[in-house]
Amino acid sequence: MKNRVYLFFVSLICLPFVSSSTNISVHIYSTQPVSTVLVAPALGRYDIIADGKKIDTCNPQNIYEIVVERDSVILKSLGKQIGIFASVRFHGTAARNELNIRPLNTTKTRLYDDDLIASSNITDLKLLSICDLEHYIAGVIECEAGRRKPPEYFKVQAIICRTFALSNLAKHISEGCELCDGVHCQVYQGTATTPAVLEAVIATKGIVLVDDNNLLIDAAFHSNCGGCTLNSEDVWNAPLSYLKATPDTFCLHQPSSVWEKQMSVKTWRDYIGKKEKNLQKDTLRREAYWDSIPANKRIFLFDNGYIIPLKEIRLDLNLHSTCFSVEYDSNTVILHGRGYGHRVGLCQEGAIHMSQLGYNYRQILNYYYTNVQLIDNSILPSSGFN
Repeated sequence: MKNRVYLFFVSLICLPFVSSSTNISVHIYSTQPVSTVLVAPALGRYDIIADGKKIDTCNPQNIYEIVVERDSVILKSLGKQIGIFASVRFHGTAARNELNIRPLNTTKTRLYDDDLIASSNITDLKLLSICDLEHYIAGVIECEAGRRKPPEYFKVQAIICRTFALSNLAKHISEGCELCDGVHCQVYQGTATTPAVLEAVIATKGIVLVDDNNLLIDAAFHSNCGGCTLNSEDVWNAPLSYLKATPDTFCLHQPSSVWEKQMSVKTWRDYIGKKEKNLQKDTLRREAYWDSIPANKRIFLFDNGYIIPLKEIRLDLNLHSTCFSVEYDSNTVILHGRGYGHRVGLCQEGAIHMSQLGYNYRQILNYYYTNVQLIDNSILPSSGFN
């Protein structure tokens, strides 16, 4: 321990939120095994609570090491063992608290807001970030939307991310937490530092999207819809009143609006043949009907009397979207596609372009979600969380 050099950084930009009663638990480093982690306060002051008892107080000069040991964790400092515990919590006691966290098997340190709880998953550590909801939202925006977007778009993303988080707090309840930090929930890698992101979260603090029954909506979003979003039932078999197909010219000519994939005719025909073996022919001969549907609104591929769901083709062939046409060129099949993602709900590139054109976040959200309201989540009854 004494011979190693640990590099940590301190955030110079803080998010000055008024104290909030909404804290959430997020499983961090959820997609990678971590057996040893280094923890060092970067800002504020922390009490170290082990198995429910306060054992120490630390500040930015202290560095701790946590190691998994069967069903327990070993807490060390300066190479010396402090003790073996079922769980260890770094509990922030100042107005603003941040922790530097680095698994020993990586070289990158991440900065996290508020508290950390470490416990054992037998072979790995289970690390939970216990943080203020608004701190979490800011961190998610940087991961999901990036750092260089129009300020008004960051407000859109803040409301979507907040709505998603609050409507999915039971996703990992069986694992002892509420959310994870991967794509299964929302990508989250710690404290946000982009000023425009922080300002957007403050400007929309507490605002969420609800349907006409005052229930939090499933605020689905994707990169690019290719010119028209889809109904929720076209993709997930569940009709939702606020996720309806919407023509969208704002996303055309954006970075993810067009794609192409090529393969041999044999590969394509072999694939289609395997799909058709499990299907029955369309006896109503509706080929003219299927061909009449614009490409950006189709949810099936009609081939030789067989109807194949486009969402299955997208998944099987790893396509960017379900919006594509098929061109035969000698021995090659070319799929000419538009859009990127499942195409339900808000189109990110369309929303970004709308914000560049001067639309505000309310106009953008109401364009992509049908019959929704923007309200402060504090007025929702507890049953309002889906």
